[in-house]
Amino acid sequence: MNKLSAKVSPCSTPPPATLHTASTTEADVRNEECVSVQESGPSERPCRCPVTEMLRLAAGVVLGVGMATAWVWAAHSAKHTLTHFNTPFFIFWFCSIWNLLMFPLYYVGYFLTEKHRETPTAQFRRCVRFLGDGKVTVRVLLRFSAPFSVFWSGSGFLYLRALSRMSVTDCSAVMCCSSSFTFLLTWICLKERFLGVRVVAVILSITGIVMLAYSDGFYSDSITGVALGVGSASCSALYNVLYRKRVGTLDPGPASVLLCCVGLCALVLHSWVCVLLYVTHMEFWPPSQPVPWNTLCITASLLLVFNVLVKMGGVCTYPVLITLGLLLTVPASAAAFVLLLFPEDWDEKTLQWISSVWSQKTPNT
Repeated sequence: MNKLSAKVSPCSTPPPATLHTASTTEADVRNEECVSVQESGPSERPCRCPVTEMLRLAAGVVLGVGMATAWVWAAHSAKHTLTHFNTPFFIFWFCSIWNLLMFPLYYVGYFLTEKHRETPTAQFRRCVRFLGDGKVTVRVLLRFSAPFSVFWSGSGFLYLRALSRMSVTDCSAVMCCSSSFTFLLTWICLKERFLGVRVVAVILSITGIVMLAYSDGFYSDSITGVALGVGSASCSALYNVLYRKRVGTLDPGPASVLLCCVGLCALVLHSWVCVLLYVTHMEFWPPSQPVPWNTLCITASLLLVFNVLVKMGGVCTYPVLITLGLLLTVPASAAAFVLLLFPEDWDEKTLQWISSVWSQKTPNT
């Protein structure tokens, strides 16, 4: 009996034909895609209309300028406070308490932008899903956010210590190396993808740190300030890596809840550190010396604005522009430093010079 078997070999068949109507333009297709994506819900790919992209770019520029302004203003305010009230841990502890306002500010933005609104309790439970399905208590929140609070306070304390030895521009430049340290730690600890371009960025960052340290010699205060700045950037990188490992999502809701818990840790746990430093005279001020609450509140409010723009700015713009906003702190710090070198009445003298030049040109015309 003969066994017949059919063998099918692949052949190069033409692709299926697509119908193009002459009356449909690219703009119509783009508009139909926008309408279909909007009707399908938020889970689909968002519409990339030119107007929307331009608005997101404009929002990124505005947020970048706002971030740089808030950071530089807060850094100069903190440096001015340290000259009269040299208590870096107490200053940053006071600023960290203001993080308790992060979730209320997030909920205000959520309430104003969303159509289907939830209660604050329901929204809070939605944002703390990274804690698991168990019951959420204050003890659970403190236990989860305690390591984040340690890295947060360590980064701020070391940064303020570096500010007392370096300029704001140099400190901002060193802090920008935190992204490079984050890449190295995520590559080592989280086994993320290795990118050669980022390795070059790490090498350039380390080169810049060495040049800053060598600017005044290795036996001056600059080397100590650079070391403190590197420690601050390292603590910030550890905070980011731990956030990626234990939280994962980059949504502003969980980020605001975590910063709110960090502020709660600062209020409950780190208060004892402030008392210990005061009793041991490591950060002591006599009772007759007034505490500069005005400058402390200004610094804390500016840092709060900076954190709000960093954590929640990704909703209305691209994350890359948020990172570029962090880089703008370096030239903004340099510009602020140049302005501080001007005399107090430089604006009045400039206006007088312009008016005198104008008055000399008017009769000639």
